[in-house]
Amino acid sequence: MIKPWLFEFFRAVHDPIGRDDPATVHEQFRRYLDLWTDDETLGFEGIFFSEHHFGPGYSPSPNLVIAHLAARTTTLRLGVLGSVSAYATPWRVAEEFAMLDHLTQGRLEMGVVSGIPPELAVVGIPREKAAEVHAETLDVLLAAIAKPAVSHQGKHYSLDDVRITPAFLRPSPPVWTASTSEASARRAGSLGLKMCGGFADVDKLVPVYQAYQDAAREAGMPTGPDQVGIRRAVMIVEDEADRDRAGELGREGIETHMRVSLDSLKIPDAPHMPLSPDELIYGTPAQVADEIIRQCRALGAGNFIANFNIFDLTELRKAHELFGREVTPRLRAAQIG
Repeated sequence: MIKPWLFEFFRAVHDPIGRDDPATVHEQFRRYLDLWTDDETLGFEGIFFSEHHFGPGYSPSPNLVIAHLAARTTTLRLGVLGSVSAYATPWRVAEEFAMLDHLTQGRLEMGVVSGIPPELAVVGIPREKAAEVHAETLDVLLAAIAKPAVSHQGKHYSLDDVRITPAFLRPSPPVWTASTSEASARRAGSLGLKMCGGFADVDKLVPVYQAYQDAAREAGMPTGPDQVGIRRAVMIVEDEADRDRAGELGREGIETHMRVSLDSLKIPDAPHMPLSPDELIYGTPAQVADEIIRQCRALGAGNFIANFNIFDLTELRKAHELFGREVTPRLRAAQIG
């Protein structure tokens, strides 16, 4: 089985005037929250939200979105992929996740990442420091899950028998991280984290996913398809005659998101990063399902995380409904491994 997930940026209003208009922003919040609530009826496993700052989205604190949706949903799993370690303290990350574990009644999927360099640069955080803090945050979080009192001695943080409250609802709640290299995948596997990858073509990701499974096996941690996922951009259409146009729109959506992001961060001359052929999955529901299954089988991934780069919320709702109605059943019926 392939579990279908959504990956959301909580996109901002792109009109420079509308972005600053409180009523327009409020309407954007309302429509997105209604959309995500309705996604529960479409067969999605859950939704992952990402943390970003300084635009172009409204997601500086995904935990707040999850807390809100927890009260409006009952089965949808709610995740963060991920909380940026460099912007918080390890104990606060652990305490907020523990609170959400209770507020979601055990539906929380925790994710911790080191952050993206352009955003880190805005506030003067070097990549090296972000990576160090990320490692310490994971150590404290995993320790807090295992027992309420945590001791940790690191380069940036020191804790001596500090009690993390509240305790987690579940004894072993899932913790995710993103990996793009064999080294980071091995670390994730050895720690028992769940791993998500993306961006690169499948053939380049195969050794990364294999490194994860090997390290997990060697460390006596859980292995198999349910431990790993792949995140891809998706553009879905009903009519095959529109497939080529869907591919064009999908690429335009990705490029628009990147351009607006860099403009928000005041990085006008950032180098163009080519889109790998496997990153965008587009076409009819049958074509999209076939390609997702192909990639997941090649990687041994039991989770597919779909990112729709659609800025019009009416069209985004249509895409969610079409994917949920026609693609989700195919994924859940697929055999992996």
